[in-house]
Amino acid sequence: MKIKYLYSIIIILLSSQANYGQNRELNRKIIHEMRDAINANNQIAFTLQRKEREVDGDEFISGKFYSKLTVKPFKMYIKNFYPSPGSEILYVDGWNNNKALINPNAFPYICLSFEPENSLVLAGGHHCIKEAGFKLMSRMFEHYEEVYGQKLYDYIVYNGIFKWNDRKCHKVTVTYPDYRILNFECKKGDNLYKIADRMLLNVSKLRELNPKIDDTDYLEEGQTIKITNVYGEKAILLIDIENKFPIYQEIHDKKGLYEKYMYLTLDINKSIPNEEFSRDYKDYNF
Repeated sequence: MKIKYLYSIIIILLSSQANYGQNRELNRKIIHEMRDAINANNQIAFTLQRKEREVDGDEFISGKFYSKLTVKPFKMYIKNFYPSPGSEILYVDGWNNNKALINPNAFPYICLSFEPENSLVLAGGHHCIKEAGFKLMSRMFEHYEEVYGQKLYDYIVYNGIFKWNDRKCHKVTVTYPDYRILNFECKKGDNLYKIADRMLLNVSKLRELNPKIDDTDYLEEGQTIKITNVYGEKAILLIDIENKFPIYQEIHDKKGLYEKYMYLTLDINKSIPNEEFSRDYKDYNF
């Protein structure tokens, strides 16, 4: 009986190890396919609905807009559904002194130009327009694989196949057990946006952790600020089985839901002519 019992335990352990290896490989495969799909597409058009927690409270700001963009060189057009219905934003690297052109579709009914990080362009959101699209998600997973190695895929739980917005998706939950706030020493010329871009963090979270610092304030060399070690404590992703893009994204911190992005439409095969990134394009009102 003891030999049979020991044999059963060995079989269970071997089976558990096999399943563990298979789960890790499945997680790795899904994430790598997602990254490859994102990196392979230079032009996309989409309708995005967003929900983002306010920096100084527990309330959420919602928005919805249509956008088309080219990743490299970066060009982007946005038309808002809400807030500011009918307002438009156009940004093209190297054009308009690298400022975003805005048609507010409201008084004073003239077009205005602002830095992409300006609060009027952000409309209460967590990200500036140059962070739109999926490239940040791809860069984050590439970076975290460098940091954690294959252990990254142990932090991922595969939740199965779910249907969302009439699309079949892989649902994965990524939890970073070492998520924490730490001190960060600034370099010469740093501001919160530069640090967020370099460290692949959420600039809105940096605002929250450093309330006395404006986003674009230049910080002193050696100045210490608060940052998080990773973007968020937990991410819930629905990754489209067909096109491999994360069309539903939730990011959580210690307080709970921090931001949610839902891609209601996504065209990854769209060829966008250069004229559609011009203020004179026939469908725009700049």
